[in-house]
Amino acid sequence: MPLVGFECNVCGGKALQELTEYTPLPRVTGDCKPFPPGGRLAVCVICGAVQKPTDARWSEEAGFIYDHYEPHFQSSGIEQAVFDSATGQPRRRSSFILDRLLAFPGLDERGAVIDIGCGNGVLLSAFAEVRPGWRLFGHELNELQAEALLRIPGFERLYTGRLSDLPDGFDLVTMMHSLNCFADPLAALRELRTKLRQGGWIFVEVPNAEATPFDLIIAETVSHFTRHDMARLLERARLGATVIEDNWVTKELSVVALPEKATVSLPTAPSPAAVIERVAKQIAWLQAVVGGARQAARQARGGAFGLFGSSIAAAWLYGQLSKEVAFFADEDPSREGASLFGRPIIKPEELPAGAVVYVPLIPKIARLVAERLTRSNARLALPPDIP
Repeated sequence: MPLVGFECNVCGGKALQELTEYTPLPRVTGDCKPFPPGGRLAVCVICGAVQKPTDARWSEEAGFIYDHYEPHFQSSGIEQAVFDSATGQPRRRSSFILDRLLAFPGLDERGAVIDIGCGNGVLLSAFAEVRPGWRLFGHELNELQAEALLRIPGFERLYTGRLSDLPDGFDLVTMMHSLNCFADPLAALRELRTKLRQGGWIFVEVPNAEATPFDLIIAETVSHFTRHDMARLLERARLGATVIEDNWVTKELSVVALPEKATVSLPTAPSPAAVIERVAKQIAWLQAVVGGARQAARQARGGAFGLFGSSIAAAWLYGQLSKEVAFFADEDPSREGASLFGRPIIKPEELPAGAVVYVPLIPKIARLVAERLTRSNARLALPPDIP
């Protein structure tokens, strides 16, 4: 169904096609709270960029979400871990990313960084540990996390106004899962470009829309970026990408850009028709995940049923299966002994014998989890393959 009155967030074209099968899907917020259905999703038939129309309803919902936002509330504000395949151990995502980012030239022992969409400062905290000589700044929509930010060594100021009101002269601008939530990401990048000192960088981290269908169900997310979308958007913002990688963090895109010519080479982009087909399959897969979780809950036969993880996907499923869910299982050490929605978060090795645990992760990651948990007392139920 064509949309009237909306421009593509990536190419600026006025040819968005709505995927109405998305609207009945329940959603979840970026801080992992169930959210009701009713969202809209569209694909640009010119460039293939996937996005949510930022209509009045989206604006109202996003405002409500951000007014009540609690980053990493499951672990008392501690950032979630990602699994390091090199060491076999969980590790904070920000620390993982900074290992790669700080290898780039120009990020010396002293400088100034501002994190746009800084939340409670998990990236800035990690930055302070490895670059204690840097001046740290943040930008948010409100001051809900001001107190937490002021506890970070080297943190100087939280800005909450327009991006145009920010001072200039930053050596590094970071955007961790925030550019995808801007109603106008192009305007944001163009504005932030002017805030860099000579030789400064912009770093962007966003979910990889090609890798994870769960990105679609986050209510306040606007743009569901692929590598090609990022390349087009950066070019329009007069920023050159030196890195657009999908292998820094699983299921995410890591982007390093500066006000110079791009040096990244990408394979041929899929056609808009192919993108529409891919997204339709992702929506159908999400529906199948719900059905699979319901079936796994029935298989528990009165025994304990739980969900693996305690973030986006698990919170989303809990919103639909709350009565059946007795616990969450998580490998993240920061969530040991905590609870989510009144259900305990349990270490996999402590799962009750005979319990059934549904693993709401993309199939490749779900299989790796199953391999790691072969000695678990519980029976694991995995999602189907994505068509």
